[in-house]
Amino acid sequence: MSDDKSADSAKFDLDDILEDDVVEEISVDDIEIEDSSIDSGDDDTGSGESFQDKVREYMEELEDETFHEPPAVPDEQPELPVEVEEISDSVAATEETKAEVERRIMNASEELDSLVRDVVQQDSNSLAATEIDIMEAKKFLSLHKLRQAKSSVRKAEKALVTLEEDVLYLRRSIAMLHRLLKEKKIDRIEAENILLGLRKATSAAEIGDVGQAATEIEFLVDDLIGGNTSTLNPFFFRHFWLGVDTRWPAGGDAGVLLIRLINDGPIAMPAMRLSPPVPEGWSSIPSSVDLPIIAPGGNLPLRFDIKSEGRYGADEIPLSRKLAVSTAYEMRSGEIMVTIRAQNRSMEPLSDILLTPWLPPGYTTAQVPFVERLTPDEVAVIRMPLSIDMGTGGSS
Repeated sequence: MSDDKSADSAKFDLDDILEDDVVEEISVDDIEIEDSSIDSGDDDTGSGESFQDKVREYMEELEDETFHEPPAVPDEQPELPVEVEEISDSVAATEETKAEVERRIMNASEELDSLVRDVVQQDSNSLAATEIDIMEAKKFLSLHKLRQAKSSVRKAEKALVTLEEDVLYLRRSIAMLHRLLKEKKIDRIEAENILLGLRKATSAAEIGDVGQAATEIEFLVDDLIGGNTSTLNPFFFRHFWLGVDTRWPAGGDAGVLLIRLINDGPIAMPAMRLSPPVPEGWSSIPSSVDLPIIAPGGNLPLRFDIKSEGRYGADEIPLSRKLAVSTAYEMRSGEIMVTIRAQNRSMEPLSDILLTPWLPPGYTTAQVPFVERLTPDEVAVIRMPLSIDMGTGGSS
């Protein structure tokens, strides 16, 4: 009996399998149903319990792998556009914040410069001590105590000289800070430090301590430089001497521009590229040269051929052949003193001569020298300081 029953069940299972082959696809759920039917058939016989346990364990493992692994894929995909959107928003916010910080820095420095001018013009703050000295001098004069009055006047004069130096020092530091902000990119932390330093300098200027305000600005400039000035304007942070002279060989239209560079500072000058200071309408060969590192005390002569792009008539002599001009620039960490030497080499006097020297990048001058008359072989020597061009702010 048992053999016949098992044979019938085998035929039934075989027929089911053949029918299932006709189906397009066998899914995991179909396999589970067939297994359960097989298990029910085996339960009737009362045998195969260990095989059922193994089948259940195997199916549980399949269920764990089927239902736990796939959800990991769709969880990552929807987050991608969100991350891109967040990054773009943060970049836009950073650019807006940077522009706002730069605007606040420029406004704060300009406000500090105007505040310093008000301090000097008003009879308060730094001038309060001077007023006291003047009042004491008047009192001593009324008592006919000339020695004490003279001492008070000298004390007041000394305070005024110190105040004038502090104001010039402060405005020069502000001008240099402006130029650095235009040439150097700053991050958010540096911008916050600049605003904090400007706030300290403004507080010091409000109580009349102009010297402390200038010191605060100098600290800001040093922090921005960071000890590396190789990529910044050398006229701001270097000590060197630059001489510019011209020679005009007879019988030719071209001239020779001679440049001498002397490093009279305590540290070496980094390698850089120099373009000759030729006036507008003139060209030079070569147009620029690469300078090597110049050690302290080093001397570097340079030669350029210059030629005017305009044409002169046969009876017309350019002024450059009549007037020999030599210019020297003394650079002292932002302070530039220009010395101009002009000599009349013609046989007739020259009059109404306007001498416009070459200005280094970032510098300007309020006025240029004017020579009314130069007799033959007469030499005029003029010295003039240059100030840092800080745009709408104060001057150096």
